[in-house]
Amino acid sequence: MLDLNEVEILQVALAHEERARAFYERMSDRHGGSTAGDLFAFLSREEVAHIRKLTGRHGIPEFEAKWQEKYLPYTLDLDRLAWEEGIETQYASGPESVRRGLGIARKAETHAIAFYARAAKVVEDKRTKELLAELEGEERNHLAKIEGYLADLPPAP
Repeated sequence: MLDLNEVEILQVALAHEERARAFYERMSDRHGGSTAGDLFAFLSREEVAHIRKLTGRHGIPEFEAKWQEKYLPYTLDLDRLAWEEGIETQYASGPESVRRGLGIARKAETHAIAFYARAAKVVEDKRTKELLAELEGEERNHLAKIEGYLADLPPAP
């Protein structure tokens, strides 16, 4: 169960979307001009749209939830995962870098799906429940795109 109130849930969602946007943008820049770069650019734009939904429709202010200890159990550190996978170095490129980057993207989308599903069970406001369900559905679509791209990659060495 989530030990957060409705506003805190939306703030954590906003922090997650911002982290994902920044990661996808970096990966898009790294793989620009390729189909992988295009996929990461698409995912980055989608996260921007989610940020706008959270800040616009529900008036959640942008803030630094990622730095508040209370929210750490509910967030995913994509920068740490990228570092652990070795894709944040200047030498990281090629199919293996794409595969690892998409693996992190898969973790991010899976995490978001689970968070939005759990959060929707906690909130009482109908509009917020609808937003969380909408975001969960969009994250499922992102995950399907990522899985499809991964399936088309040549086997790992």
